This record gives sequence, C-alpha cells and structure tokens, in this order.
Amino acid sequence: MVRGEVPYRDVIDNKTPASGYLGALAITLGKVVGLRDVLALRMWGVFLTVIFSALIYLVTESYTGNLVAALIAFLIPLMSSRFDDWMVSGTEPKLPMIMFGMLTLWLISKNNPFWAGVFSMLSCLAWQPGLLFTGVAFLMFSRYLTSWRDLRALKVVLGAAIPLAVLIVYFASRGALDDLWFWTITFNEKVYGPENARPLGDAFGHMFNLILRVFKADVMIVLLSLAGYAVFVWRQLRARLRRRKNHASPELFGDALLIAPAVYFLFCLIDLQAGPDLIPFFPFLGMFAALFLVLISSAIARRYKKLAAVEVWVPRAALMVALTLTLYRAGQYSFEPMPTLQQQDKQFEAVSNAMAPDDKPYVQGTVELLVLLNRPNLNKYIFGRDEYIPAVKQGGVEAWIKEIESQNPAVVALSRLKHVAHRDELIRWVETHYRSLGLPGYEQISVRKP
Repeated sequence: MVRGEVPYRDVIDNKTPASGYLGALAITLGKVVGLRDVLALRMWGVFLTVIFSALIYLVTESYTGNLVAALIAFLIPLMSSRFDDWMVSGTEPKLPMIMFGMLTLWLISKNNPFWAGVFSMLSCLAWQPGLLFTGVAFLMFSRYLTSWRDLRALKVVLGAAIPLAVLIVYFASRGALDDLWFWTITFNEKVYGPENARPLGDAFGHMFNLILRVFKADVMIVLLSLAGYAVFVWRQLRARLRRRKNHASPELFGDALLIAPAVYFLFCLIDLQAGPDLIPFFPFLGMFAALFLVLISSAIARRYKKLAAVEVWVPRAALMVALTLTLYRAGQYSFEPMPTLQQQDKQFEAVSNAMAPDDKPYVQGTVELLVLLNRPNLNKYIFGRDEYIPAVKQGGVEAWIKEIESQNPAVVALSRLKHVAHRDELIRWVETHYRSLGLPGYEQISVRKP
C-alpha cells in the first residue's frame, strides 16, 4: 500500500482493508522519524494496544460506574502473554476491529449516535465481523426498533454511511471496486465459508480446545466472566421488569455489553480459525470477570452485615492480584528465539544477489522475504488457502502455475502450505525448476536452476 498498490486488485485478502491502511500509515509515519517498516509496525501495535486498553477502562467505568472494576478489566488482557505477542507481531485486523468496537460502545453510553455509527463502520472496515457494532448501535438508539421520532437511529445510519461511502469512492476511483466486493463478500460466501464450515458440535469442541490452549491456567478468568455475564443478564432483566415501558428504561443501553459478545460468539461458531480470533473477547472477559467480583461481593455485604467490608476489599484484592500478575509476567516476558532483523538482512543478501533490480520473487507464505527485500510479489496470491484458484482462474491450478512459470521468477519461496489444497503441484513445479539456497531457517527459499 505504501508503494501505491491497491488491496484485492494487486494483493488478495478476504478481510476488509482498514487495518492494512492503518499499517501503511504507521510505516509512513515511521519513515518520517527514521524507523524501519517492521519496527514502525511493532511500535504501532503497542500504540494501538495502549488506546485499546484505555477504551476498555472507559467502557467498563461508563457502564458499571465502578472504578475498581474498570481497573481490573483494564489489566486482565495485559496479563496474557499470548495477547501481548499478538499485539506486537504485526498488523492484526482483530485489534482495530475491537478497538473501534469499544469506542462505539463508549459512544453509545454517552448517547452519541452519529459518532457511534462512524466508528462502528470503521470497526467493520477493519474486519467484517465489526459490523455487529453497527447493529448494536442501531438497536440501542432505536430502542429495539420502537423509537424513530428522535432521529437517533437515523444518525447512526448516517454516521456509518460516511466511512463506507469513502471506501466505495476510493476503490471505484482506483478501478478495484469489483475486486473489493469479490474478495470480501463473494469469496467468503461462496468459497471460504463453505470450505471452513464445521458441524456445531465440532465448532464447540474447537472453541473449547482453543480457549484451553490460549488461556491455560487463566481459564478461571473465562469462567468468572461467564458468571459475570449471567449476573449482568439477570440485572438487566430485573431492572426492565420493574418498569412498564421496558424499551424506555435508562438501563437499556447496558444491553449493548450483552449483545456484542453474544453476536461475536455466534460468528465464532461459524468461523473460528486460531488464537487471534479470540482477541475481540478479551475486553468482555475483563469486564464481566470484574463485574462478577464487584456484584457478588456487594450482594454478600448486603446479606451479611458482619461481612460489610467484603464489598470493598474483595474487588481491591482482585485488583492487586491482577496488577501483581501483570507486572510479574511482564518482567518474565521474552520473545521466542528467532533471528534478529540484522541477521535476516544478512541472510537475505544472498537472495537479493540472485535477483535483478526489477525482478519479482514468487512467494507463498514467506512474506518476510517481501518485507525485508522491499519487493512486490510476482502475483497477488501471497498467502493462505488456494480454494479460490478454480473460482477465479480459467483453466484452474495448472493454468495458474503455467502463468507463474511463464514469468520465469528468479526466486521462489513456498511455506505455510498446510492449508494449500494444491501444494503438491506447487512443490513439483519448484523441485523441477529450482534449487534451495540452503539458508538456515529458510530452506524453502529457492533460486532458478541453470
């Protein structure tokens, strides 16, 4: 994008593009202060994490009115080393998606429909499931489709329409609107979705195993958050039942906290791939776990007068535990052993020397090669599954490989082939025409045989 390439037309992706453009902005800003693109993206991840954490605090405080609960919710995502890894590992669409989603929830609580609509659509443009926040905002400001005269629901629609219109106009002006529609809508509906669908039982099992693998001992936080969610549901229902006009109750906006994670949970039953897909749950885990501790300690204090101090000290103790664990784990945190940027630069000198200045490598999966050499790929099919090839290429996979071969790339790099359906054909083609450079850790990088 920094080089002027357009998503979907020049590089395929089945996610909406806002996250990529935010990454391009980070690289551009990094150049101003002399930062390399990789370092700029890592610093950008840290910056977005700071904003995200602050928004978790603001949303929790706004919906619960409890400072201690807000601080606990703020800390819980930061306790997870997995979460920290995801935040600094590169452009992660789920982070801006849920960050804009949190901002939408905060704006709902502040009764600001227009800007809630704007940021809810930005959430969707970072990753498609973010559209749920537009739906939540519309439901809240229309009071479940029962109130229209105050025009607040219309303001949500107007706010959401503005970033969407900007996106459409931009891609139309670059001649890539059809590509945008195909890869973000048609491909997901016709190819990606059916290929990745699981039976309901398998979907629950996959989610359960993934949660255990990601949270490990911290799975207790998940259990506390589920309990907190149930308590908050009961509190909302009880408040509404005490009023005749349920949709006019001031507690209505609290439903936004319940609807958003519930809708994302349903999405995950349809498409949950790996650990980073759990990122949008993290703020809600913190909020509802904190809320459970606050509400239960308050209930105990009301029921047993001799235990009145519990209402104060249980949340404070939980806050101290969360803070201690966060600081301890931060002190113990270290990246997995991997080559440094300088080592990678030195390794890839051999790759660069094997190429002419205008040569383009063909890369499947090894995207760091493109980043460190600052070269575009031979074609737009860089990473991921290849179920789409028969759908978009006349002649199918064979024609696709022949097209690559006709361009005679000097360097190819194949990796992350687990989910590539036609990996055997690609491997045979590479073995026929290429030999490995033998770079330690990058044996998959090959150069053309004489």
